[in-house]
Formats: sequence, structure tokens, C-alpha cells
Amino acid sequence: MLSHFLLMVVYALVVSLFFTCLWRRERRAQVALFLQLFLGMVVGGLAVAWLMFPFPSGPPAPFP
Repeated sequence: MLSHFLLMVVYALVVSLFFTCLWRRERRAQVALFLQLFLGMVVGGLAVAWLMFPFPSGPPAPFP
């Protein structure tokens, strides 16, 4: 079964590889950009998930 985290990492990997090949020509610059993009997406996604954790995801509870 695929987890949301695994799908997020695969998405970050594919997008980072695509933009790295598109925007940089030198190998050293490609590696630096790939790491920035990949880590930025994964860490950013985890940070947003952590910030959203305290908020309920369902409908509000009815008042008694």
C-alpha cells in the first residue's frame, strides 16, 4: 500500500530531476539545485503537515 509520504517523496524526486535537467548544465550546479528543490519540497511538505495537524479535518461537531 502506498503512503502519502512515499508519494510525496516520489513526486519531489521526479519534479526535482525535471527542473534540474531543464535549468542547469554543469554537474555541480545540477546537484546543488536538485538538493535544494528536493529537500525544500519534502521538508516544506512535512512542515505544512505539522502546522495543519492540530486542526480537525472533518466537519465541526454539533452543539448539544
